[in-house]
Amino acid sequence: MFKILALLSILIMPVCSYGADIQAVEREGMIIRAELNRLGNDADPSERETLLKRIAERCRGTEEGEAAYWDLADLYLEGFPDEMRDKARNILELCLKTYPNSLRSGMIKCRLAELYDAGSARRAELVRQVKNDSRIPAVIQSTIN
Repeated sequence: MFKILALLSILIMPVCSYGADIQAVEREGMIIRAELNRLGNDADPSERETLLKRIAERCRGTEEGEAAYWDLADLYLEGFPDEMRDKARNILELCLKTYPNSLRSGMIKCRLAELYDAGSARRAELVRQVKNDSRIPAVIQSTIN
């Protein structure tokens, strides 16, 4: 399975760089995503983690790359036998840093606030940002304290 993915990656992979064709990078992300979907949610979490990390790394600056961060955080929280809150929090912080103007930034900040302990300075800052962001619907803002 990984041999097939490696072969496909070699055949169509331009390593994501500033000069890379964004459409080719998106296609690569979709091919890796198809492999991930083929594995399904019951697959070994480590295999899924590897594929999601590959998408996030190779497809920076694309919708596929950003979605991979979100999915990786979900995997850390729900896909492994033990919840991996620190890893989920770190990957969402990286996503926020990599995609600061994303349409998902409000969702990411809400989820991050949930992952920080009550009373932490970072949690308080995220809550403040969510409450002051007019792009985030009031109903969502009201759920975060």
